[in-house]
Amino acid sequence: MLRVENEDRLRTSYAEHFSVVVVYEGAFEGWYRGRVRSLVAGAVKLKEPGEVHRNVRVEAPFTLQAAAFAPEMVAAAAAALGLRGPVHFRAPKFAPGERESRLAFAMHAALMRPDAPEIERATLVTETLGVLLSDEPDEPRKRAPRAVRLARAFLHEAVAEKITLDALADHAGLDKFHLVRAFRAEVGLPPYEYLTHVRIARAKALLERGVLVAEVAQAVGLYDESQLHRHFRRITGITPGRYARSFAAARNGQHRPSGRAAIAAQ
Repeated sequence: MLRVENEDRLRTSYAEHFSVVVVYEGAFEGWYRGRVRSLVAGAVKLKEPGEVHRNVRVEAPFTLQAAAFAPEMVAAAAAALGLRGPVHFRAPKFAPGERESRLAFAMHAALMRPDAPEIERATLVTETLGVLLSDEPDEPRKRAPRAVRLARAFLHEAVAEKITLDALADHAGLDKFHLVRAFRAEVGLPPYEYLTHVRIARAKALLERGVLVAEVAQAVGLYDESQLHRHFRRITGITPGRYARSFAAARNGQHRPSGRAAIAAQ
């Protein structure tokens, strides 16, 4: 990972890795493979090994961040996607708002967030590299309903555990690149976000039974209250504490089961 902030100088760089560069602020023009291209906030710039990149004009001081991937890793991704021949990104850049750009920014955010789980980071890396290398559409005939069904069942069964994308793909019997693509096509969400919704649904059921918020976080695999609070509020619109209090009031003094008893019952 490399970050450059408020840069206003012209630079020339040589790439040794495949790099996905996101532009957060500013605007500049860069030379690459004989052409000058403009990059603005929200755009994505891609680098390949052995290539020279040269900035020719800075229109506004820019802030960008680069994630570099070893050539062997990208070659393995291309092979898993069924691509033949030399490995290249589909294009040298993508404009703000394009699907590829949105995924790249989400990937960068997850890679830099300390509490991002492995399955979220791995899914976003996998999905981003997949769309940058291959423009194969998510056609119905390309979907894998059985693999997705197995993956969903695994996520429900292991909701309280640390789940990795590799383990999920092994259980589903499909490589992770095709699984992530098929999962989103079938379910409408990537695996890590689906898992978060499952966890919040399980958390709601436990809170309704009177389990303490701290115990709920552990029981659904979020491991601390701050993660539970953030995801619960994002999905439901209220905090877990407020949700729990609404059911405590509704019980009108009825017996409240202990946390362990309620979790066992769930």
